[in-house]
Amino acid sequence: MSSSSPSLLLNLPAEIREEIFSHVLDARAARVELPDDYVAYRFDLALFQVNRQVYREARHVFYRLNTFVRINTPWPEARHHITEEGRVPVAVSGEKAESFQHVHLVADIEPFQFHQHFETSYDMIVLVDDLPAFCKVWCYSDLTHPGLNAHLRLTLTLQNPHATEDEDQPVPRSVQQRLLEPFGCVKSLHETRFVGQYDESVVKSLRATQATPNESPEECLEKATRLKDAGNAALKKNEPKEAIRLYEEAFLAMHIVCSGRRRSIFGNAHFETILGSGQYESQHGQLVRLILRVKLVANIMQAYIKMEEWKEVEFWGTRSIQLLRESMGMDPGDEDDEPMLGFAAANEMGKIYYRTGLACKYLDDTERARKLLRVAHRYLPRDPQVGKDLASVALRI
Repeated sequence: MSSSSPSLLLNLPAEIREEIFSHVLDARAARVELPDDYVAYRFDLALFQVNRQVYREARHVFYRLNTFVRINTPWPEARHHITEEGRVPVAVSGEKAESFQHVHLVADIEPFQFHQHFETSYDMIVLVDDLPAFCKVWCYSDLTHPGLNAHLRLTLTLQNPHATEDEDQPVPRSVQQRLLEPFGCVKSLHETRFVGQYDESVVKSLRATQATPNESPEECLEKATRLKDAGNAALKKNEPKEAIRLYEEAFLAMHIVCSGRRRSIFGNAHFETILGSGQYESQHGQLVRLILRVKLVANIMQAYIKMEEWKEVEFWGTRSIQLLRESMGMDPGDEDDEPMLGFAAANEMGKIYYRTGLACKYLDDTERARKLLRVAHRYLPRDPQVGKDLASVALRI
């Protein structure tokens, strides 16, 4: 900023200055999308260095626009867990987070164990808009490690950083809702405590949501099946994008988060049970989930074929073949083995091999297409189209 810029800025009407500050200091302007679904905030706070008046005005706008939450845990690995597994952006961490005071909510997470005291806490500052994602990661952690939350106590301390020493202003109810409602998906805690001036109806609503159990494995799998069938119907109507959306919703119903080319699988332990009701009664939950996953991948590949997005077809087919082979203790890099005909979703695996081979054919990788279509033909020996496409890439003598 040039030496004349401060005076030019201050010559503008106050409402124009505020509008400029709002554009620069809003978190949406600072949010940076990084590869592999990572997100970071890069706030440009150069305005704070202009002069005292601009600093005061810009600081006021910055904290009016952005609502922050401090999360305290006794575990140093917590930040890595939420940023790596949950892709939750942390605005401030480390020593800067410890001294960051302008927060509306402090969430203290601690193990509830008698006579145990943790001397050190690890602080993270997140924006209120990212709080739902943080709480969802926490929910998935409890589903992955059943009983985790039963040993944890959550203390939520509400405060209004805008209040002066002479005023006792509670946080507006609408802001309280944004701050508290995300914690509704964090269930089965040993205790949730509230400190500060809370609207009783907001607290009551949160407690009621926390007391509502997570969907059972049976409910998750039934919901995923309904969404898969809805996706199939959309595909028949030649609506491949809508079909993919529904298939990804089906994955989410089973606690598998789809984002671009990323699949994050949570809650395996939640499905380690014999199902007690519904269309999958008496079957093992994890096996049903695996079969549904294979069917959904095969169907998503078909949707991409309809859109002629061959690289996506090849990517998801290759990934699924490798994952299945790894789970069976086989070499994930060798796609030319005998098919696993005893696998419960063998027919769908045949489709995955076939569609991956077809994608390779259109991508001019004839050698790999031949290998994959050969395996597909073993899975699906009576499918004339598979035989026809295999013949089309056969070696010519």
